[in-house]
Amino acid sequence: MPPTRLIPLVLVLPVALSAQDSTARRSAGHFAIDLGLHRTGLSIGNSARWTGLRINWADEDVDRVDGVNFTLYKSDHNESATVNGLAVGIAGPMAGTINGVALGVGGVVVAHSVNGISIAGLGLVSEDAMNGLNVAGLGLVSQGSVSGLNLAGLGAVAERDVRGITVAGLGVVSNGTMTGISVAGLGTVSAGGMRGINLAGLGLVAQGGLEGINFGGLAAVSQGDITPLSVSGLATVAQGWVSGLALSGMAIVATGGIRGIAVGGLAVVAGGGVSGAVATLGGVYAPRLRGLAIAGYRIRSEDVGGIVAAGWLKTRDQRGVSVALFNQVYGAQRGLTIAVFNYARELHGIEIGLLNYAGNNSSPFRLLPLFNVHGH
Repeated sequence: MPPTRLIPLVLVLPVALSAQDSTARRSAGHFAIDLGLHRTGLSIGNSARWTGLRINWADEDVDRVDGVNFTLYKSDHNESATVNGLAVGIAGPMAGTINGVALGVGGVVVAHSVNGISIAGLGLVSEDAMNGLNVAGLGLVSQGSVSGLNLAGLGAVAERDVRGITVAGLGVVSNGTMTGISVAGLGTVSAGGMRGINLAGLGLVAQGGLEGINFGGLAAVSQGDITPLSVSGLATVAQGWVSGLALSGMAIVATGGIRGIAVGGLAVVAGGGVSGAVATLGGVYAPRLRGLAIAGYRIRSEDVGGIVAAGWLKTRDQRGVSVALFNQVYGAQRGLTIAVFNYARELHGIEIGLLNYAGNNSSPFRLLPLFNVHGH
């Protein structure tokens, strides 16, 4: 046979071999027209394994694709498929695992994990982890953890941890911990702790601690500690300690206590005490207060030590300097108080004011104008 007659045979042979392979697989639902050898080249149809360029209407029971996989319609029963390379779908690619780039006009759905770059016009859904760049026009949902740069038009939700940079138009929700930068138009919620920079238009809520820079348009709430910087429009609430700098338009409440500087518009409440500085136009309430405290209305504490200024100081024991309209020490005063009216049941210091009462002084020195003193 002349060599020139062998050329068409050589060109047709890969197609023929592939067609035989397709015919053998037709009963299993994997009919395809393949142009190539050893499952490599161009495949049009539902080929089970392919390397190169693969084009299909809707994938079903695919094993593995290495290269470019393009689907027109949504896939079904494709939870075991692995795509390494580029997965593109009009309705959206669906596979078990996608490693590389996943692009879906409608959505991207993976039964296990997606690793690399994933962009979905509507929703990005994974039954396990998402790692890399994850972008969804509406929602990003993972039954595992989410790591990398995550952007969602509405919400980003992870059953486990969220790590990296996560931005959502409405909310970021994690049943694990959040580490990195979290930004949400409405709320950021974590069943674990939040560490890093956490910003929410309305509220930050963590069942663990808030560590880093925390900003809530209305409130920052933690069942653990809040440290070192927290800012809230209305309230900052911690079932643990508030440490560092805390600023709130209305109230700061810490059942553990406050270490550092706390500024609340109306009230500062510290269940375990204050060590540092607090300031508010309303009231400061703490069992134990050490440092600097300023309140427009009242400071109430069982034990005050340091410098305080308020409209009304009410305490059992006072040490340091207290400046107020009314200093009420119903226990022992061991320091200096300055007020319109100073009252000490037991005075061991100096009172300066219009009227000064020392309960342990003998009459007529118990109530004196201008100043009172007791040296024992």
